[in-house]
Amino acid sequence: MTEPRTIRKRNRTPRSCYDCRRRKVKCNRARPSCKECITFSLSCHYELDPRRHPPPVFREPASVVVNREEQHHNGELYSTTTEDSPPSATSIRGVLSKTRVYGHGHWMNTHSLMEGLPSLQPVGDFFYKLRSDREVTQTIAECKRLARDIKKQRPSRKSLPADIHQSIPDREILDELVMLYFQTFEPCYRILHYRSFMAEYETYMTRQESAESPIVLQLLLVMTIAGPLHTDGNIRRDIAANTRAWLDTAQGWLSAPLEKDRFTLNGLQIYCLLLLSRQVNQIGADLVWISAGSLVRMSMQMGLHQDPDLLGEMSVQQKETRRRLWYTVLEMDAQAALDSGVDSINATGNYNTKPPANEDSESSAGPHVSNFSLQSLLIKSLPLRLRVTRAVNNMQEELSFNQVLELGNELASACRDIGSAITRAGAPSSFSSTFCIHLVCRFALALHYRHSLKAMGGNPLYSHSRQACLDVALELVSFLQDNLYSCVLRTGGGMFRDILTRGALIIFAELNTEPVVGISAFAKERNRARQQPLLEAAQQIVNYARDRIWLGDMNVKIYVWLSMMNAQVRARLAELPIDEAVSKATYDSLRAVGDMLKTLVETENPDMASRNSTVAPGEPEINIGSEFDSIDGFFDFDFDTRELSQWTGAMC
Repeated sequence: MTEPRTIRKRNRTPRSCYDCRRRKVKCNRARPSCKECITFSLSCHYELDPRRHPPPVFREPASVVVNREEQHHNGELYSTTTEDSPPSATSIRGVLSKTRVYGHGHWMNTHSLMEGLPSLQPVGDFFYKLRSDREVTQTIAECKRLARDIKKQRPSRKSLPADIHQSIPDREILDELVMLYFQTFEPCYRILHYRSFMAEYETYMTRQESAESPIVLQLLLVMTIAGPLHTDGNIRRDIAANTRAWLDTAQGWLSAPLEKDRFTLNGLQIYCLLLLSRQVNQIGADLVWISAGSLVRMSMQMGLHQDPDLLGEMSVQQKETRRRLWYTVLEMDAQAALDSGVDSINATGNYNTKPPANEDSESSAGPHVSNFSLQSLLIKSLPLRLRVTRAVNNMQEELSFNQVLELGNELASACRDIGSAITRAGAPSSFSSTFCIHLVCRFALALHYRHSLKAMGGNPLYSHSRQACLDVALELVSFLQDNLYSCVLRTGGGMFRDILTRGALIIFAELNTEPVVGISAFAKERNRARQQPLLEAAQQIVNYARDRIWLGDMNVKIYVWLSMMNAQVRARLAELPIDEAVSKATYDSLRAVGDMLKTLVETENPDMASRNSTVAPGEPEINIGSEFDSIDGFFDFDFDTRELSQWTGAMC
């Protein structure tokens, strides 16, 4: 007798949304909400195959990084599967609801887990019969409308300030600022999709009062980022006068309590623009890492750390936007972690999002957009730079010199590759290529810094780090020759202060290295010629610190210290009395900075200037080595290198 054949149930991934399957109605499968759920004001969510294996966790050892970079360079599909990894899945284990992704620990997944329980079937059937009752559905719709009206009364749901549109400049200036942003920062930080943004921008210009909050905030933040780069001084001042108010408006909108509607791609773009603007305008720039952590978590809650191919049907533009945003978030977090001396929030690499396409899909939008993406170059070196940050900021054990050499060689190779790629392809602008190089080479300076100072202290074992640091420091100073990029170096905080916080000490320490005793006059002249580029760089740094004060940086101490160091170097090389030269430089720099601050006070608030004048006539009485309280509190000239970090970091 033949045994009965076992009927196997097909485990297909449900393509209809949860509520349409329960109600047994046809679902049009629209994302993020289908037509039926919109009609009945239901929360539409799709089950994303909870039965399959999870996708492989993204962890990149050096060998995998190299293989991945080669595959990406050759146009192959991005893959991080190793021999021990489970088979790749076509979807994730979780639920996509509106704009957020939930794992199985979230309560929303209980719906799919309870599906089919016999004990709940009677209640479920009756409940869904009621939903087809006209009176019930009308009552539910009315309740939803009343709930929305109540929420609109909350402070966080109110529209932007009514006078916000009056502070926006004329169309001609606005066009220039928008184009300036896309030509400078956007090639590296892919935040906005050009064609989508420009379409909303055109709509805003025709109907300003009825414009949605996200496009208004994006436009305000774009202006604050591009404002310091504009060639017209009056426009720069007008934008600067509104920058803090605009940033406060954007921050208030983002931090509105308990508002789920901020979890959108628009909200994420506003967050990225806000963090970039804070660094460009030096407003809380040294605290960006704290905000970057929230940005990473917001991105993960929206599922950006999962490749969009695993999240259901999306347009190509949506997928590329999500990928670009995810890697922009990672880049911002990596840069902020280096500045804050901590590890990256996503240092474990728990993501599987593919890199965005190297070819720019927006190349047809206009001549200002290149078909070459600088972001792709940054992505290739991102795992390496995260390793450097983790090693440098490790608080348990010191980085060995062998590790420094290994990581340093990889970084040097990455910098060379970026330079070669930019030369071959042609960057969208000099600014964007300089910005890209800056984002990478600054990690080498942090990596070699400690051992470089040991080499200057007389240990020749670390001479490689000494030379590596000097090369990067001079590279940073050379950025001042870029007329456009030097603007953000003079106004920005965080990474844009690298010349002062890291590069200056390396150059001045190199110039103050004791020469060999008893060398001939010819050798001295040759030594002077060798140091001439360093002397020129040192003078540029002093002038740069002075310019930053004129543009609003209140760090008086670092300017005075740099002036003293510059005087010491030049007096030593000219064989003049060092104490006399340093003392004169101190007095001169204090008078100069006092005059600058007085002028700034008179310019910004004439009434305050008459009450707060602190520059007294005559020679100030200063004892070198004692405390000086007239500027920025305690001012101790008898400092050592341990106090330098307080000088360079004060009042950032």
